[in-house]
Amino acid sequence: MSDIKQLIEISRHYGNDPAYVIAGGGNTSFKDDEKIWIKASGIPLAGIGESGFVCLSRKKLGAIEENTYSEDSVLREEQVKGDMQKAIISPDNLRPSVETSLHNLIDYMYIVHTHPGLINAVMCARDAKKEVEERFGSEALYVEYTDPGYILFKKLQAQIQSYKEHYGSAPKIIFLQNHGVFVGANSTPEVKDIYDSIDSRIRKGMDLEHPSEKMEAYQSELSSIVLDHYATRNLVSKAFRGPLSDHFSSSKDQYQNISRPFTPDIIVYCKSNYLFLEVGVEGIEAEIRLEEFEKTFSYYPKVIVEEKGGLIILEENELSIQTVLEVFTDMMKIAYLSEQFGGPHCMTQKQISFIDNWEVENYRRSVAKG
Repeated sequence: MSDIKQLIEISRHYGNDPAYVIAGGGNTSFKDDEKIWIKASGIPLAGIGESGFVCLSRKKLGAIEENTYSEDSVLREEQVKGDMQKAIISPDNLRPSVETSLHNLIDYMYIVHTHPGLINAVMCARDAKKEVEERFGSEALYVEYTDPGYILFKKLQAQIQSYKEHYGSAPKIIFLQNHGVFVGANSTPEVKDIYDSIDSRIRKGMDLEHPSEKMEAYQSELSSIVLDHYATRNLVSKAFRGPLSDHFSSSKDQYQNISRPFTPDIIVYCKSNYLFLEVGVEGIEAEIRLEEFEKTFSYYPKVIVEEKGGLIILEENELSIQTVLEVFTDMMKIAYLSEQFGGPHCMTQKQISFIDNWEVENYRRSVAKG
């Protein structure tokens, strides 16, 4: 099997497994001495073919390591994006993953970066660093949350170099707080072995059972109010309910554990603020709360949590509703399991604002919708 076919196979292997990849999250790459092939931004790994990858010059990408960029975060990311586009060999109608430079940096032929629920139950927990040190020791590099893009690239560049000087080779496992994991190896079977090892080490000694993630269609007076309220704006709403959502909708205290995003992907697909409507909120009062939400945040609530009821998902079409439901359900699972590792650790408002306003993530969101 050719190198590119192996890249396609392993991309689909993880892309079709919701335990590892939800919606358009995650990215994969293969590189030789001169070129790197990496998943295009916004393209789902599930079902990806050769046309879903962008080929770039590693030599031109290397210039990003040496160049100096603006101190202004918006201008800096535009400058880096421009240099990355100059490195594209083909095709010129797709944008490479924003994490291309990170893939190019890691000294292994195959890189598979994912945001698995089980791994992020640790990465999005208060004891993340301690758990990684205890379970993986020197076999993994742990990186505290850093805004994605150039700043994360420079931080990883320094930490990987330090790791190599200390241990003699690049780390094959890189855990990113409130983000996910990079796994690198020179063969796809080894990548799979490493992922299996990560899974077994996290599970060791833990009770990781959780309420069922299965969500079924649900209807209530409140969901009908939301549907009618937004119908004239060509927005669609649907309500769902299941054992896992019941756990977090049971009270406002439980809801607080899912009231803020844990990872950039959650912001991309679900935004960063959600609406909790208490028992007894109905009729005109519910409509007032919907209007207040939009006035406060300048967008409609994609996720509405009905106390002792279901989740109401609001989007532009039913496909987007399903994506939001999958991502938010994964978020609830992460929140529930994180209790085993010290409790949930949400992103800060500063970190959230960077993602909310980052052109790269807005582009990824638009591709996913398209």
